[in-house]
Amino acid sequence: MNRALYINAAAVLNAAGSECADLLGTPPVPQPLAFDPQRKALALPVPRLASDLFDRKIQRSVEPQGLRLLHCAARLAPALAALQLPAARIALTAAIPEVDAPSPCWDAVQAILEQPQKQLSQLLANTPPLHALTLLNSSVMAYVAEALNCHGPMGGFCSQDNAGLDALIEACQQIAEQHADAALVVSSSPNLTPALYLREPALADEPVYGEGAAALLLSSTPLQDTTQILRVAGFARGYSADPQRTLAVGKRVIERALSEEKLCMGDVANVVANPADRQLMSLFESTPQHLRNASAMTGELGASGLLTEVAMALHHSREAGAVPGYTLLVSHGRAGHWGALLLASETLEKYA
Repeated sequence: MNRALYINAAAVLNAAGSECADLLGTPPVPQPLAFDPQRKALALPVPRLASDLFDRKIQRSVEPQGLRLLHCAARLAPALAALQLPAARIALTAAIPEVDAPSPCWDAVQAILEQPQKQLSQLLANTPPLHALTLLNSSVMAYVAEALNCHGPMGGFCSQDNAGLDALIEACQQIAEQHADAALVVSSSPNLTPALYLREPALADEPVYGEGAAALLLSSTPLQDTTQILRVAGFARGYSADPQRTLAVGKRVIERALSEEKLCMGDVANVVANPADRQLMSLFESTPQHLRNASAMTGELGASGLLTEVAMALHHSREAGAVPGYTLLVSHGRAGHWGALLLASETLEKYA
């Protein structure tokens, strides 16, 4: 990387609450749903959209999952506007449920840019039938791009739980390579569900939590009134379809993420990873760090999981008495995708 990247603002919306601080308490108790008492989940209300960003027509036509995603993005609008950047210098990347193909929402965005007076018709004309009818997930990215003026580089990712980290890494690269000055990273569940994300529990007494969404705003400069900053210190990703090579690929990805700061695993204070992934956990056996994972609070968030953890890291960096240090986030997808992101929590005095 040839530029310092700072995480500037974050928005979190999931079953545990709507603020990062809400994830620090006791895991909420799931409540039975009215339509099936045998399946449990935390019902998540549909938020109201910001009226100065999205008109009422959108509020009426978008499914609840899309509304929550738009709501998360809208919460970042003030921080994005404060940067006072040209729209062409703001990138937009997303973790979205497309099947092995580029997201059609980017075609819709381009069409809307060319004919802004036909926004809704262009959106419907450039999305597949399911999305055009229900406006789920990826189609709402066109509204994010327009409402928040993100007209720079765009990219969509779909690799199960790794998609959120891939979208974040892509945003970092767009800024580091000076194709953009800021980037909005938006994530939705990799499941086409309406109001709730439901899964059958593996065990009879296992709680099941609701849908989650997280978004992060990256900026090349920290906020003016910030004393603690969270810097993107390194990142890497890799892939192997060969199960016998997957650990070697994962190890190499982690080493590349640490190499920007010339670190070894012993220099990392916190590791964020899925404790149920035995292959991933085997990479940390010789260097016991503090392992952090918010899934007990949020439930299974899919592509939003690690982005929510990044938002948590931003929250911790702004607490009074926050201790500087490194946090390594590692993601391993079932199909063989690996991703690693290194965050450095620092004080601005270091750069004075």
